[in-house]
Amino acid sequence: MRKNIRGLLPLFAIVGGFLVVGAILISSGILPEERAREFRPLTYVSMPSDMKVIQEPTLDENVFIYAINDVAQRGIDIAQRDARVRQILDETTDRKAAVTIAAVQPTVMEDRQSGELLYSSIGQVIITANWQVVDGAPYSEPKNFAEIANKKLESRQQIWHVLVDVDDGQVTQVVQQADRVISDVVKPNLVRADVNMFVPNAIMVDASSTVRWPNSSNLPHNVVGIFNKTAAPDAQGSTGLIPDNNNSTSSSTNDAQSPSVIAIDSGFIQPGRSWQYRFDEAGVFNYLCTIHAEEGMRGTLIIAPSS
Repeated sequence: MRKNIRGLLPLFAIVGGFLVVGAILISSGILPEERAREFRPLTYVSMPSDMKVIQEPTLDENVFIYAINDVAQRGIDIAQRDARVRQILDETTDRKAAVTIAAVQPTVMEDRQSGELLYSSIGQVIITANWQVVDGAPYSEPKNFAEIANKKLESRQQIWHVLVDVDDGQVTQVVQQADRVISDVVKPNLVRADVNMFVPNAIMVDASSTVRWPNSSNLPHNVVGIFNKTAAPDAQGSTGLIPDNNNSTSSSTNDAQSPSVIAIDSGFIQPGRSWQYRFDEAGVFNYLCTIHAEEGMRGTLIIAPSS
């Protein structure tokens, strides 16, 4: 059973180009002394984790869609029916951007005594588009490091916050953040982890190569994903992003399903530090930073067979 917290009304404001979400309780006309009978401390409330991966990226359609719970998933369905959102998605498709659609609100809380699920009617969907330019030309297909080494690369990002009413079934607001651009010079076998972007976010290497991810930002990042040891043409629809890995805060490499599927988890890469991994066999590695997944921080690494 779910209960919509109608008395909890979010407030939204734009501060410095970012969406700030707050909340206030509207008086119900009942004296505080009377309401105290219904007070439930946080010790009686838990937030169930029910993340739903709705669409995983493939080499043909680089779109990742997920929701933090089934109520938040309604927000994605509502947003995709909105004309403004459809136009945004059409433009990202034309640009051949890597798109992430994340439903991050509302949070569902569970009363531990009654089992009742509580949530606000306000949902939030974050749409992120990442695309790159090498020496002024669109970089739409992964190339080998050797082909673009020492060339100027620009990584561009656009983020939209879509606010929806999950009960009324409509989009209430679409807010676009300021565009973000990061410039760099491509260095062989190096993927830079910057402000919520991997640069380059799609690249090829030869088997038996070691790839390094230095963290050049002031935030911690990680590299988490599934390495499918298969030829790239056979990887359509078979690449996963989030492994079933209980040791999510430590470096590990575990078999996820079979010897040909490996879960990789770097652990936290602190600012100024780096992490590296050697890929001995051909395959496809789709990965993300789980800390900044909702902001589209993910990448693809294609490992070509040794010549």
